[in-house]
Amino acid sequence: MSLISVIIPVYNTAEYLDECMTSVLDQNFKDLEIMLVDDGSTDGISPRKCDDYAARDCRVKVIHKENGGLMSAWIEGVVEATSDYVSFVDSDDWIDLDMMEKLYKRTNSSFVRYEIIAGNYIVEKAGERRKETQGLKPGEYTGKALQDLRGNLLGNEVRPVTMSRCMKLISRQLVLENIKYCDPSITMGEDVNITLPCLCDCRRLVILEEAYFYHYRLVTGSMAHAYNPKLLPNLELTDKTFREILKEKKVLNANHQMDREFVIMLMVIMKNALRCQDQDTISLIKDIFLRPDIRSKIKDTKVTISGKANKLMYFTAKHPNGCTISFAKAVITAFDKKTN
Repeated sequence: MSLISVIIPVYNTAEYLDECMTSVLDQNFKDLEIMLVDDGSTDGISPRKCDDYAARDCRVKVIHKENGGLMSAWIEGVVEATSDYVSFVDSDDWIDLDMMEKLYKRTNSSFVRYEIIAGNYIVEKAGERRKETQGLKPGEYTGKALQDLRGNLLGNEVRPVTMSRCMKLISRQLVLENIKYCDPSITMGEDVNITLPCLCDCRRLVILEEAYFYHYRLVTGSMAHAYNPKLLPNLELTDKTFREILKEKKVLNANHQMDREFVIMLMVIMKNALRCQDQDTISLIKDIFLRPDIRSKIKDTKVTISGKANKLMYFTAKHPNGCTISFAKAVITAFDKKTN
């Protein structure tokens, strides 16, 4: 049995798969099981590439399955894996060659079933590189420190621990015990769906200093800035799901955290609605942000907003009128033109 199972979901990512796989196969840490989960790729190339890698390296195992979405793919990889620890790498990303070695060095055999080792990551976008760091101070967290952290996991503009399942080493048992909370119908925030309960149950959390091992490829284009009418229903679903997780994990301030989280995530809804080209943006935003329950949540929930863009979104959400909406839309439009 290998020490780490690397779970790599694959769906029509043949263009990037070689770079991803090279970074995993060439790791300094060799005791790996590499699970390639082909989620019903339709490009005719990705499945064949997966099989080719398995033929060349005995550490690679391939699962071909019907398309069920990213969550279903990594879940199947975890279920079929055999190692004590899992690490997730998306097939259009890549990792530094010493990532697994340095993550594994910080594990503790006394906590092998219930620990998380977290590194940081770099956003790679068209030649630009932006380092993203865990909000929590580097170090080891157990006992009361972990208990205190659970009261502040959500509801912050910058989360203390990034909710991505990637750039981490996680006890496989911890993931297996919390898969029951995963809802495949969640399309935004699906990583929170598993990372949140794992953070509630872990008995040891290590935040590494520096550790920018993971490279997240951000591919921009017209779809990235397109209006998505499903975001608000998805937010309402995640709100219900995550509240239930926190309550079941006996986090005392579950509702307080989730009220703040809901308002913070409304900033994403606002940005997305401002990008709508097919409808009257002013009417659309008024329909959302003058809705009594949403208006009440914004009015009654205290949140701290520091980012310039979010300050504008928050002000517009609190005062959704023609002037504020038109100004915010002009700012977002100018930003999109610049970044595209």
